[in-house]
Amino acid sequence: MNGVFRANALRATGRSILGARGRARIPALAGLVSLLAFVALEVVGVEAALRSSGAALGLMPELVPSFLVERLLRAAFGAAAALVLLGSLTTAVSTLFLSDELLALAAFPIPHRRLLARQALLTLVLAASPSLLLSVPALLVAASASRARLLAGSAGLLALTGLLLLAGCAGIAAALVLVRVVPPRRARLLAALLSALGLSAALVGFRAARPERLLDPVEALAVLAALGTSPPAAAGANPVAWAARITALGLAGDTAALLPGAVLLGTGVAAAAFLPPAFARVHRRVWGEVREASSAEGRTARLRPALSLPGLLLRAETATVLRDASTPAQVGSLAAVFVLDLLNVRLLPVSDPSARDLVAGLQTGLALFLVSALSLRFAYPAVSTDGRAASVLRTLPLDPRRHLLARWAARALPALLTSLLLTGASLAVLRPGAAATAAALAVAAAGGLAIPALHTGLGGLFPRYDGPNPVAVALGPGGLFALVLSTGLALFATVAVSDELRTLLGAVLKQRLTLAPMLLLFFCAAAAAAAIPMILAGRALTTSDISAG
Repeated sequence: MNGVFRANALRATGRSILGARGRARIPALAGLVSLLAFVALEVVGVEAALRSSGAALGLMPELVPSFLVERLLRAAFGAAAALVLLGSLTTAVSTLFLSDELLALAAFPIPHRRLLARQALLTLVLAASPSLLLSVPALLVAASASRARLLAGSAGLLALTGLLLLAGCAGIAAALVLVRVVPPRRARLLAALLSALGLSAALVGFRAARPERLLDPVEALAVLAALGTSPPAAAGANPVAWAARITALGLAGDTAALLPGAVLLGTGVAAAAFLPPAFARVHRRVWGEVREASSAEGRTARLRPALSLPGLLLRAETATVLRDASTPAQVGSLAAVFVLDLLNVRLLPVSDPSARDLVAGLQTGLALFLVSALSLRFAYPAVSTDGRAASVLRTLPLDPRRHLLARWAARALPALLTSLLLTGASLAVLRPGAAATAAALAVAAAGGLAIPALHTGLGGLFPRYDGPNPVAVALGPGGLFALVLSTGLALFATVAVSDELRTLLGAVLKQRLTLAPMLLLFFCAAAAAAAIPMILAGRALTTSDISAG
């Protein structure tokens, strides 16, 4: 039984990554190509940063490179650990208590401790994947520049793995404790709110450090001298500081990094192994209470009369978006990011028209990129969140294409308002020319409507009804492919709005790029990006065999 369970789990993981067959493998392959391109760009950027920093340090012999490296690693590892801690806190509530997959597995003769261990491992993987994607390539590039490559890479990977295991286990334990105090659905909302507050506090703290001082060469040299001439504080009991110290020693070729690295990794593995037996009884009791409460809620639910089918569909999809536990967190994070961005925009010299024009284009692209991130979370999983109800919906006299339009409409209106609000606030601060202002608002409106359609259509074209939660669906290969396309549209928006960027691109292409043709080309690209996925998804949802997937 154990061998069959492991084999089926590995087979299901492979299908979720590569797709079952035929058309389902298209987004997987596209997502894999996009991922490899991202890693390649990160590698090139880190190598260029290492070369330039090495040349700069050669001109300042009074600086101690190991001090700077360790401080840089502390900041990077601290950010990675914080992301994993907050991500596991939010994800654990869904995977450990609200997952349909866990309910299906509970019917098999599998010990509850093993089920809890499986869901905890799934939580760790989902929470740590973004941090690993960013950290591992940079760490390997840095190790390749060291004199002892194998030692540097081994020490860094030991430290990073142990640190992320500790952070993820801390987030899972906090989620289990939180669910004992409040019901899981409210706990998920509270966890998302805590994550948003944590990210907002980090952004405010970064802004309070006044990073614009580094634009002044005198200030930048003073900060660099202060960091490069004094040794970092002792690590103490701080795992982030220990991970940075271990990695710095490994990069310097010191074999003394291996023992503490192994100890840190062993501590993380021990925490992950201790978690299931320590919380198995609590999880079983709380999970049983959740199932009983859900059954009672379903029996006592009152039905409301529907006036029309389109109104009913739109109301249902709007309720789905509003009831999502991550909605307040996403909105709070979005507001914090944009407020800080506006504070930075106010520091720009408003007397320079070219600077205002350039930043207006960049701000429009940033607004559409934030809309793209929100659409990845709410629009792309819109069809997949039907789950087991998808087969029930197929038996109803309901056109899937009409339902798909309702899903898009419920998510397009907030996206449009967000895009116009972000762009309008930037324009109010920057005050560019009339042509740039009109172009920015028109591009923001077109992009705000097109990006949710792109994500909704691709999510309906490649649904994952067996996804454990919307986050897992959004972070799959198809979601990454949709994010790449929408990010490309956001980058195109910057060129369509800014005359300075059009001039720069025209010089590279040896073509004269003017405003009207670029706007027309952007509108055509936005219309194609919205219409083609929606048409293909509507056709696929009408003709595909759900039972085969």
